[in-house]
Parts: sequence; structure tokens; C-alpha cells
Amino acid sequence: MKHIQSFLILFILALSLTACGASAQDSGRTVTEGRLLLSANGTALLVTEDGTPIALSVQADGDDPFSGFSTGDRVSVTHDSALDESYPLQTGAYEWTLLEQGSLEDIPEETLTSLEDLGWDFGRDLHAPAAEPQTVADSGEGYCGNTITQVLLDGETYAFWGDDSVRLTDLLLTLDYADGVCRCQPEFTVNTEFGEGYGVNLTDYYVRYGERQCPITEEQAAEIREILDRNCPGDG
Repeated sequence: MKHIQSFLILFILALSLTACGASAQDSGRTVTEGRLLLSANGTALLVTEDGTPIALSVQADGDDPFSGFSTGDRVSVTHDSALDESYPLQTGAYEWTLLEQGSLEDIPEETLTSLEDLGWDFGRDLHAPAAEPQTVADSGEGYCGNTITQVLLDGETYAFWGDDSVRLTDLLLTLDYADGVCRCQPEFTVNTEFGEGYGVNLTDYYVRYGERQCPITEEQAAEIREILDRNCPGDG
């Protein structure tokens, strides 16, 4: 926690001495620009340019003050100059203006992770099967029934070849790994002769490869499950 405390002190000093890019509008109030971060419980946070999150206590009227705004939107917020020394920082918010639209990917991963570790929920671990296969063009790799596939499941390693090996290899090779990884963990790992370390989660319908992952359909998940049932006798 020492680095968080030091970071908060430096940030507060920066606001009071240099305004950290913000300008004063009214006595006791400051304007700060950053990215809006909306939590699952309805609390809004402002994430500054350096990744510092500030929880906003809305002082304006309205049941849904951030209606029309989305997480990641770049905004200008008028708030109390004084910030409560906590993590995240806290302040009263009075006005906010949309500067440009954004998305969750505009929020620093380190900021999201630090808040999630404290129990904040931003809906990042909600999964649903893909509506249709998310695939790319065939890699063109030539392989036959002799290709070997390994599945690492529950501390055991199962190796097999033949049609099941070819089909599982082909499925994993052609998925479009375009999404950032979530915080959920794969249920098992698959190694093929053309790529190792595929992390598969059939409950949450995704396959992870390196630093990216791809959702899979219910049909793809069922096919992988059938391959496991035929080749991994310990899979219960």
C-alpha cells in the first residue's frame, strides 16, 4: 500500500500546486479532464491522464446523471478542489461535459485491476457464447492425422492423434484472437504441433492464446467437450 499512499500524496500536491492540467472555475472547485469509468453499482469514477481514479459523488439532481455517457468517454468534470485521501480518491462532482467518445479499452489495465482487487465490478467477467464462429482465414498449415495434440487437465496430460487431433488443432488455429484477456482462468490447456498454451474455458465460452482471447459458440464448446470425452478418460 506504500506506493498507493505515495502516489495519492503526489497527485494531491500536483492538483493543489499546478492544477495538473485543470483550471479553477468557482471558489473551491476545479475542472479536471479524464476518462469516465462506470461501475456495476452505478458509481462513476474519473480516471485522470496518469491513471489515477477519482470516485465522483454526484451533487447534481437526476436519477441517472450519466445517462448517454459510456465507460471510456473522455470528459471534463467540475468537482471540489479538496479530495478525500483514500483509494480511489473521492470528490463531489457538479458538472460534466463529453469531449469525445471512448470505450473500456481506453481505461488503463493497471487502474482496472487495482480497483477490481478492492472489489469494484466493471462487468469485465461476464461471458456469453458467441452468436457465430469468430474465425480468420485458414492458416494454410499442412498437417495430417499423425499430428499429436496434448490436453493438460486436472493435473493430467492426455495425448491423442487422428481425426480428433486434426479437428481440435484446426479449430484453435483459425479462431480470431482479437479480444483482451479477462480475469477468469482457463479450465484446461491444449498444446498442438502448431501452437502451444491455448487456454480453454468451456463454461465461459472462450479460448485464450498469448495475450488475446476469442469467444466460442455453444456448438464449438460442445464439439470440444465431445473431443475431451473421447480422449481424456479422467475428465469427469
